Amino acid sequence: MKLNILLFCDKPKKSKNANTILDHISAFEQYSEHNILIYSMLRDIPPKLDLNKFDVIIVHYTLSLLYEYYISSLSKNKLREFNGLKVLFVQDEYRQINKMITEINFINFDILFTCFPSSEIERIYPTSKLPNLVKYNNLTGYVPENLVGISSYERSSERKIDVGYRGRKIPFWLGELAYEKCSIVDQWKKYTANANLIMDISYHEDDRIYGEKWIQFLTSCKTTLGVESGASVMDFTGRLEKIIDFHQKTFPEDSFYDVQKYYLTEHEGKYKLNQISPRCFEAIALKTVLILYEGEYSGVLIPGRHYISLKKDFSNINKVLDAIKDNDFLQQMGERAYNEIVLSSQYSYQSFIKRVDQIVASEFIARDKNKVNSYNYEELLQEVLFSQSKESYVCSNHDPGKINKTVSHSILSLLKRLIIKIKILNSFVQIIQKLLIKSRHL
Repeated sequence: MKLNILLFCDKPKKSKNANTILDHISAFEQYSEHNILIYSMLRDIPPKLDLNKFDVIIVHYTLSLLYEYYISSLSKNKLREFNGLKVLFVQDEYRQINKMITEINFINFDILFTCFPSSEIERIYPTSKLPNLVKYNNLTGYVPENLVGISSYERSSERKIDVGYRGRKIPFWLGELAYEKCSIVDQWKKYTANANLIMDISYHEDDRIYGEKWIQFLTSCKTTLGVESGASVMDFTGRLEKIIDFHQKTFPEDSFYDVQKYYLTEHEGKYKLNQISPRCFEAIALKTVLILYEGEYSGVLIPGRHYISLKKDFSNINKVLDAIKDNDFLQQMGERAYNEIVLSSQYSYQSFIKRVDQIVASEFIARDKNKVNSYNYEELLQEVLFSQSKESYVCSNHDPGKINKTVSHSILSLLKRLIIKIKILNSFVQIIQKLLIKSRHL
């Protein structure tokens, strides 16, 4: 059964830091077996867009239900009234969890794809509060296909930087797990000051690297540091975020551990939102060996096999340093991780979309949803295109040969205005011609 699916998102333009988001959205266009329309928007669903011509609506994680800026109350009401299957993807789930549950209930979503580990999902999104919702774990990102194969012949011994890393400072209210993104830099520098290694590591915003320069940087590194992505504090009400943000602005000299002692001790580590970062997949695809803090990494990576494990107290730092200086060891680990993680296709976007397709089709049948009447899909696409709001655009995977179609609203509007002007001009010419003919007979 081939379903007509409308995916709402806020699709960014190709820029320095949007690759993971674009890969995620584009995967639906490229790999779904269903008819997918990607509709990029903010706030309001256009009045002329008839949602009832679709079997399924997906709301992408780029449109947060928590803020009117992304999806307005009017749009939420329209989604609530939609009788087809409703699917939600969420990320950054550590904030205002209670409000998120309220919004999910109001719209009456059927399927939730969450980044919480399977063991935590019921604790965060309990069936008692969301009785009609089925919940599935998924990753924040998968193997970026554009990187596969581009570093096949670059050996560890030929790379100039022994250890590379770019992190960033994260708001303190996210807890110690998030703070590790920057604290690993200070700790690493402290314990490796005399290691005689070429290192390029930083968490300062001015040192951030994006786009092709980031890929060039990573392929010049033998190894790269890493930590689990996510947070160790869950803010159910939004209160912690407000209080700690205010504290950091008022007392900017206070360290994370000061703030943790004041506000976070009772909240730290009660829930797990620890996952593998898309940066790990990037490094593996480029055969750059990962040096990671001990962790679960979504069950994807095996310590000692796919990455060098670093204890958080740095008690095994000498063993880690010996591994960094052994080019043969690094080459073998890089190749092994590449073969088992990248080439296996288990963590590819194609496999991800195949799973989503199966879940959506299964739930559509299980919930006894009615398939919409058969429409000419090309006509439906055109109808959707001409219903667009000012800053939205549509992509479709329905073209022959899976060629993606992207149409800009501004171009469409220009064409429409041009057609109208041509019609007016033709009418004017016809009137002039008639007047000339009449004048000749006078």
